[in-house]
Amino acid sequence: MVDSKTIIDGLAEIVGRKFVKTTPEVIAEYAVDNMTPMAVLSPKNTQQVSEIVKFANLENLAIVPRGSGSKMSLGNPPKRLDLVVCTTRMNHMLDVDTANLTITVEAGVKFRDVQARLATEDDRCYLPLEDLVTEGDEFICSDRSHSGCFLPIDPPCSEKATMGGIVAANSSGPRRLLYNLPRDFILGVRFVAPNGEIVGAGGKTVKNVSGYDISKLMIGSIGTLGIICEMTFKLLPLPEQMATLLFSFGTFSAACDFADHIFETSLLPAAVEVMNATAFANLKMNATPDFATDGYVVAVALETFEEAVKRMVKEIREMARDCGAQSDASLQNQLHLQFWLAVSSLDPNLAARFAGLIKAKLNYRISEWKDIFEFAENTLFQGKLEHAISAHAGCGICTISLLMGQGGNGSVDQAIEVMGQLLKRSREAGGNLVIQYAPADMKKRLSIWGELPPDFAVVKRVKEQVDPSGIMSPGRFVGGL
Repeated sequence: MVDSKTIIDGLAEIVGRKFVKTTPEVIAEYAVDNMTPMAVLSPKNTQQVSEIVKFANLENLAIVPRGSGSKMSLGNPPKRLDLVVCTTRMNHMLDVDTANLTITVEAGVKFRDVQARLATEDDRCYLPLEDLVTEGDEFICSDRSHSGCFLPIDPPCSEKATMGGIVAANSSGPRRLLYNLPRDFILGVRFVAPNGEIVGAGGKTVKNVSGYDISKLMIGSIGTLGIICEMTFKLLPLPEQMATLLFSFGTFSAACDFADHIFETSLLPAAVEVMNATAFANLKMNATPDFATDGYVVAVALETFEEAVKRMVKEIREMARDCGAQSDASLQNQLHLQFWLAVSSLDPNLAARFAGLIKAKLNYRISEWKDIFEFAENTLFQGKLEHAISAHAGCGICTISLLMGQGGNGSVDQAIEVMGQLLKRSREAGGNLVIQYAPADMKKRLSIWGELPPDFAVVKRVKEQVDPSGIMSPGRFVGGL
């Protein structure tokens, strides 16, 4: 077996000694579920990533890709870990073609930088950024700087997340109701396969694929099929007007009736988020409206033409009053953006406060969202587990965070049991449950990916064919792939 010094020397020849980190203090920061790598590498481009993967194949080294780290809590603990390949230096926007509403970026570009780059001449941006200066080293653009477009995806941790991590996790938030998922806006990818080969799929046009769409295969694969290096997305023009309406209700039944009334109309909100008082109280906003609740909050996002927003505001307010809303608030433009940024930042805020935090994402038939929410609330109350719960109404998604301290404050066994009950109920509703965040020492007691999908045999065969040596994020994916 080759000694570690020889391996480090070989990697240094690829990326440069400066970009191979091996000191205990540094590599500890890049541990994955308490597993520490031998080295952390920061390649500059796709070619260097390819050479790293080829080297890893020769030496049988296990690789886990990483961007900013905002998605590293997802998945099983790796079976083994030798190298963390960090994409932070791959932070270039390679082509910004707003005339054709496309953008091509490297994996390490932050989502906030993409939105800042696409701001209008008067600094209108889809994120409430005080500083519109991007963090990349250099940019090669085919259009002017201020374009008035935006990338219509809504990931958690939107200020920190990198584009590679968002795509690898197929990450989305409440505004998927209007804009759908990242997979719906990606036109092409360029990635390094587990054998080190550089593979390109798709391109800058909407209809650019015949046969199998390999780019879609990489979305949500969390680094098990290769390392995503470059992506091309389609863009949309910035909405003319943006607003959020907040309504408080004393009971979940009233909140649910209001949400259902919205979907019975022809209105097209960007999001309808139903949350309990705990979730709302943990949102951090610089300018919190004079609005409070001890029950449930329904947040309705509106993003479209000015006249359409005015009409929807009027009609939705009338519906809320008819359903018994106790109080309401209206957030326009910048405050609207600040609110949804706070929603996207809820997970890291909770993780910083609760060392034993467990977050689950439930999916189910859209028609069963009320029953799932009520079942979850009742089960959690019976288990005496403090929790924040939100439902993306109209999307069939519910997120639950168990607010547990270090060691779980004696409620670990109860939390494990409750998660099992929620998984069973989700399966009965035609869905599943995925653990998105949990302490590393608790993951072995949880069904991280829920129950195996019916097509798991196909997923397993793809992994075995693409990565026969098992070096790419081994064990982190569904079924321990």
